[in-house]
Amino acid sequence: MLFQNRWFQRSLHVLSAMLITSCTPAGPSGGSCARPDLAFAGDVLLHSLIQSDAAGRAEGFAPAFAPITAALSRAEVAVVNLEGPAARNIGLGNRAIADPGTLYDARAYTGFPRFNYHPSIAGVLRNAGVDVVQTANNHALDRGALGVDLTLQALVEAGLPATGTIQRGSEPVWHVTRQVSGSTVAFLSCTYSTNGLTNGRNQVLGCYGNRPSIPSLIQSLSNSPGVDAVILLPHWGTEYSARPTARQRRLAQAAAEAGATAIVGAHPHVLQPIELLTTRDGRQVPVAYSLGNLISSQWALPRRTGAILYLDLSQDQAGRTVAVNARHLPTRVERFAQSGVAVSPAAVLPNGGASIAHARAILGPRVVGPDGCLSD
Repeated sequence: MLFQNRWFQRSLHVLSAMLITSCTPAGPSGGSCARPDLAFAGDVLLHSLIQSDAAGRAEGFAPAFAPITAALSRAEVAVVNLEGPAARNIGLGNRAIADPGTLYDARAYTGFPRFNYHPSIAGVLRNAGVDVVQTANNHALDRGALGVDLTLQALVEAGLPATGTIQRGSEPVWHVTRQVSGSTVAFLSCTYSTNGLTNGRNQVLGCYGNRPSIPSLIQSLSNSPGVDAVILLPHWGTEYSARPTARQRRLAQAAAEAGATAIVGAHPHVLQPIELLTTRDGRQVPVAYSLGNLISSQWALPRRTGAILYLDLSQDQAGRTVAVNARHLPTRVERFAQSGVAVSPAAVLPNGGASIAHARAILGPRVVGPDGCLSD
C-alpha cells in the first residue's frame, strides 16, 4: 500500500515527539520505560527496489531507516544483521569495475540473488543508531573474498565494528567487544552457509562444522579475563518458517551451556519465538530464534513484520552477568509514494495493528511502544 509523503513526514514528527517525552529512567530496574542496555534488530535485506529508491534521492538510504532511529538509538548498544556485502564498485565477477555514479546500477550494486550494496549504507546504519554489525550470513561471499574485505573497510570507515567475517590474511578474531552499562560484552556471529560459495580464504565463520566449534569459542570468550558476557548471533534456520529447527535448538542449548549470555538469531526472514533456556549450572539464557526482516521488499505480513528486541544486563545471585527483561518493539515495512521503502514502529502506521498482533502471537505479550514503554 502506498501512502503520501506528507503522512510519512507527519509520522516522523510524532516519533520525535515521543522520543522527547518518553520516560527514560536509567538501568534495568528503572521501570517499564527504562533505557535498554541492548537492542537487536533483524535482517537488513536491501532488495533492488530499496536500492533503486535510494538511488533516486539525495539522502540515499537514510529515509528508509529514519522512522526507527529513535528505537535503535534508545539502547546503549544496538546490533543488526547486514545481509550482503557493501563493497565499493565490485561487479558480479568479483572484480572492480568503473564507478557507476549511482547507488544502484544492477552491475556493481545488485539485489537478489547475489547482493551488493553501495558502501554508503554503513554510514546510514551508524547514523540510525547501530553500534555493531553482524556480517556472517549466507550472502557474505556474494562478492567473493574481495567483497568481504571491502565491506569490512566500509564499516570501519563508518565507525562500525563487525563480527563473523575477517579480512584476508588477518588473525581469526571473530568477535568484537563493547562496553555496555559497565560490562564488557563480546558479540560473536556465525552462519549456517554461504550459499555454496567457497570460503577459500576462511573469512566467514560457520555455525556448524567449524574448528574450533562455536561452543568452544563461546567457552573461551566467557573464560577470558575482562569479558563479562557473550552474545551469540547465529545466522541459521529455515527461511519463512516460524518454527525453529531441531538443529537451531541444539546449537542454542550448546551455546548456553558453553557460557552464552543471550542468543539472537537471524536468516528465516520471519519471526520465530523467544524462549528462556536453563543451563546445567542454573543460568537463565534468553534465545530469540529469529527477529525477521528489519527491512526488505518482501510484502507478505510475516515477512514485512519484524521486531527490535531489547535486553538488559544484570547480576544473578551467583554474581554472574545475565540478560534479563526481554521485550520487543514490532516493526513494519511500507513503501511510501515519494520517500520509498521504509521501516517504522508498527504502532505509528495506520495498518500497523496487523503486524503488532502477528509479533505478539509469536514473540509473546511483552510489547513496547515507540516511546520504549511496555504496553498494557
